[in-house]
Amino acid sequence: MALYLLVDAHEPTRKILQRKLLEQNQEVAEAASAEEALSVLEAQDVDVIVTELRLPQLDGVELLKKVTRLYPLTKQIVLTDYMQLHTLLAAVNSGNISRLMTKPLKVDETILRIMKKIGAEVVETKHRKNNIGVMFNGILTNANRPYCLFFEDGTIVGRRALEIPNQEAPDDEMNGLHRFEFPTQFGTYILYQSMNGTVMKHV
Repeated sequence: MALYLLVDAHEPTRKILQRKLLEQNQEVAEAASAEEALSVLEAQDVDVIVTELRLPQLDGVELLKKVTRLYPLTKQIVLTDYMQLHTLLAAVNSGNISRLMTKPLKVDETILRIMKKIGAEVVETKHRKNNIGVMFNGILTNANRPYCLFFEDGTIVGRRALEIPNQEAPDDEMNGLHRFEFPTQFGTYILYQSMNGTVMKHV
């Protein structure tokens, strides 16, 4: 099950897609503007964003740029009747677009199958990313040294007996604090580990 964010100022379009996706046992959130969409993205773990390009105030192209930068694992589907070539190219070049669909859209089994496949791929990717974090934490816990592990976006993946303000903190080798980076296909993990002292294990 994936979470789809439908972004369109035209409410009937959102409601049609919402009903069809709910019938497929998917989760759905809605937004009438890019600003509303960004608020939803901040509050919920969205897997797929389905957006119109023509939106009030901040347009769809700018929204996709922000989504790509802030939520790189979230897939994007563009659903629009705006066919200006330069705008479509800007959207494709700036985003993480998996599909471009034009209005009016007939939401049939083929369209739903495509959307569900995209959502399932994101869910699987996030699951694999989470497993990497679990693996790192297991190894670091067994190493029995204080550590703090970040993902590149600043999210704390795990820590033990070590407080670091953010993932940009420098090494402090004089006090035994070392910084390591581990690139993966999902992004970079940043580890701070203290080489001074050990963590007492519970008996």
